Amino acid sequence: MYHLFKSQFSKKSRVAKVAFYAITFLFVFPMLTSCSAYRINRLKNKSYKEWKAYQWNETKRSSDKDDSEWTIYSRKIKGTNLFEYKIEGAVASSPEACIAAFREDIYDHSEGHFSKKYPVYDILQESTDSLLTYVVHNEPFPFRDTEMKIQYVFIHDKDENKAVEWNEAWHGSSATGTKKLNRVKTFRGSWQFSTVSQNKSNAVNIVQFDPKGMPKWLVKPMVTKFLRNGLDDIRSATSK
Repeated sequence: MYHLFKSQFSKKSRVAKVAFYAITFLFVFPMLTSCSAYRINRLKNKSYKEWKAYQWNETKRSSDKDDSEWTIYSRKIKGTNLFEYKIEGAVASSPEACIAAFREDIYDHSEGHFSKKYPVYDILQESTDSLLTYVVHNEPFPFRDTEMKIQYVFIHDKDENKAVEWNEAWHGSSATGTKKLNRVKTFRGSWQFSTVSQNKSNAVNIVQFDPKGMPKWLVKPMVTKFLRNGLDDIRSATSK
């Protein structure tokens, strides 16, 4: 009798354990599944945000109050600390006239027309397709004035589209510069002018820079102003 009772009790105990584990599984499994799904979705969202940061995203565009239309885009450059901004807009002139106006502006600076802003603006080398310049830019107190050495390369294609690209050109120079001047180590960008119709071009100005920890809310209005002024200068110079 004792052995029979013990056997039945053991069976009931095993059945109870199985039932306990089954109930526990039914409650825990959905939670594990939910956590896994949440983790997967979080990783997907993180990957999408990282991917999107490297694509061109519109940051600002002209309003009805502006005299002409323009759109500004921005993105990160993968594998670097650099950010890239660009502005697009139409210019009522040919690509040839636009690139000529850009080059003429460099000559005006080198002739001292803007000496208060640029106390030094020298053309070190010059050819049909390139310019090498050394520039010192006045900065507001208490910042040190900045120095830049820039290589410009002018490009054209069979469709009469024009472009100019530039970048820092410190190769062959001292590594540190001087104590009085703050060297701009990264200065890159381009202008691209493509034909839309007779005496009308689409202009694209791209700049790259390292914000060096500056917050985006401070960088964005500065770059926006710089790009807008550049486009306005091209439009004004080619309308004369």
